[in-house]
Amino acid sequence: MKVRQAFNSKLFYRLISLFFALLLSFYVTSEKGNTTRSGNSGTFGSSLVSNKTITLETDLKLNVNSDKYFVSGYPDVVKVKISGPSALVIAAKNTQNFEIYADLNDLKPGVHTVRLKDSGLSSELTVKIIPEKITVQISKKKIKKTAVQVRYDSNRIASGYAAGEAYSSQAYVTVTGAAKDINNLDKVVANLNLPRNASETYAKNVALQALDESGKVLNVVISPANVTATVPIYTASASKRVPINLVARGEGVSNMKYSFSSDTKTVTVHGTKEALSKLNRLDVPVSITGVTADTVENVRLSPSQSGITAISPTTITVNVSVSQKEASTAQKQNQASSQAETSSASSTKETVATDDSSSEATSSSSTSSQLSSSSSSDEAEN
Repeated sequence: MKVRQAFNSKLFYRLISLFFALLLSFYVTSEKGNTTRSGNSGTFGSSLVSNKTITLETDLKLNVNSDKYFVSGYPDVVKVKISGPSALVIAAKNTQNFEIYADLNDLKPGVHTVRLKDSGLSSELTVKIIPEKITVQISKKKIKKTAVQVRYDSNRIASGYAAGEAYSSQAYVTVTGAAKDINNLDKVVANLNLPRNASETYAKNVALQALDESGKVLNVVISPANVTATVPIYTASASKRVPINLVARGEGVSNMKYSFSSDTKTVTVHGTKEALSKLNRLDVPVSITGVTADTVENVRLSPSQSGITAISPTTITVNVSVSQKEASTAQKQNQASSQAETSSASSTKETVATDDSSSEATSSSSTSSQLSSSSSSDEAEN
């Protein structure tokens, strides 16, 4: 009875209402929490499709007939600015499976300005190449094999020491370039910078240079581009006395003959034992350029051979004699033939002149006879 009265009381209904109100409140709160989590999940998803921009450096490729043409004037490396979805941009950066190139296939020799292109990048990406255009020089290609010369400053070698014959790890290299540059190629050098007062063999990896006759560096490709250059350095304590051999240097005047003499017959050469063992005489160049008459020259003796450090005396006096060259046998025969022809022509003229004189004399004699005969007839008539 009491239980039934409790269920029918106002208090019971109030408690039931409160319970359902609390339950409804918990439900609404729970739904808001789910909505918040869903919103956060959407933010994360949107980060996967956000945009990104990066700038990379990459090698520039040339599409050209490299067997026929040589191209110069282009940069080896260019910049590329890539923008777009983050995932695609990051993939392009990590893999770098794309290339920037210049298409030169349809161009002839000459100077051309071309626009750079890209390949291998997604169409969803925006690409900007820096620079957008380049100017190139296309030339006919030529290849030449050339010996390597090692150059160094002998003044950096310590006193009492001498250098042997310098050499390179690569005796010959291949030089590729425009035909006009290869035609002007004079030498390929490896410039070795010796330390001061060098007293032992020195070697270093150096870059090669291709030079023309004036020493200008040519824009060509050398393969290999670097070599190891070595200068052997020895103790130079030996000396040897050798005769001198005077030889002409330069171009003298045509049809002139030059001869040399000097009071100095032998000199003392200082250097390494190895170098001196190969030296039997010392060649002394004497300049004859522009010399037209006998003269006296002071010639400086400078060490020019590997392993030779000094020569004593350092200067000698050389007498230069100049004379006319004798005509060669062929020239003499030509002169004799010319003289014979001239003599024959003169003889023919004299003969013709004599014949003409005889005719005149005969004619004159005939005329005189006629005059005499006429005169005799006149006297008989008288």
